[in-house]
Amino acid sequence: MLLVEKIEKLANLILDSNNIVALTGAGMSTESGIADFRSPGTGLWEKVDPYEFASIHSYVANPNKNLEFMLETGKAIFRARPNKGHKALTRLQKLGKLKGVLTQNIDRLHHKARTKNIVELHGNAYEAKCMTCGHVYEITVMVNQVMKGNYSPSCEKCRGMLKPNAIFFGEPLESKTLEAADKMIVDCDLLLVLGSSLVVYPVAFYPQKILSFGAKLAIINIQETDMDAAAEVVIHEKIGDIFPEVVKIVENQIIKNK
Repeated sequence: MLLVEKIEKLANLILDSNNIVALTGAGMSTESGIADFRSPGTGLWEKVDPYEFASIHSYVANPNKNLEFMLETGKAIFRARPNKGHKALTRLQKLGKLKGVLTQNIDRLHHKARTKNIVELHGNAYEAKCMTCGHVYEITVMVNQVMKGNYSPSCEKCRGMLKPNAIFFGEPLESKTLEAADKMIVDCDLLLVLGSSLVVYPVAFYPQKILSFGAKLAIINIQETDMDAAAEVVIHEKIGDIFPEVVKIVENQIIKNK
């Protein structure tokens, strides 16, 4: 199938659906200058060992080294801006076609693009959380302590250790987050996978779950995924190059039908 035909088919799938959920991964944000994790040759985890720099055990054992790495990678996140793909998702929601977003990303670019109803499966980089009492702070509270030389940043309430409010390797996803995700997809009739390799669990279960109750699956991702064969449409291109075109077709058709 030609690319233009795939774009048209995806637009028609969206037009024929009433409860669309987007599942977004690192590939959604690479065009905003944030490196992904697993792309061959360029992925972050090909440069550093995630279990040395992004696991909860290594963080507690050596916060100094881990925080230096996190501050450096955080710079790209904090200066990033939504790209054409993020903005197209927001436009799709304003057209009444997008129910919400499940995202693996911690960059909050969907928030910056003013998309609503977002479930952050892996937390976010804009908050810090006490590992003892669970109190959540703006990330600046933690960063300010580190910049002053305190590489064991502590909670102002209980003096417990602070960590970025993102899910580290070795940590489970929060139950309330999983409940919110399940609630979002229970009535989903089309799951749009945008920029996710679908190898991280439990996120990788969601396409299988929606297929099990008759919903449809569409994927835009540079790399192949294990779920490609089950999808109605698969496009291996950059999201920012393709998805705005899809949404434009949808918008034009909605206007035409009014």
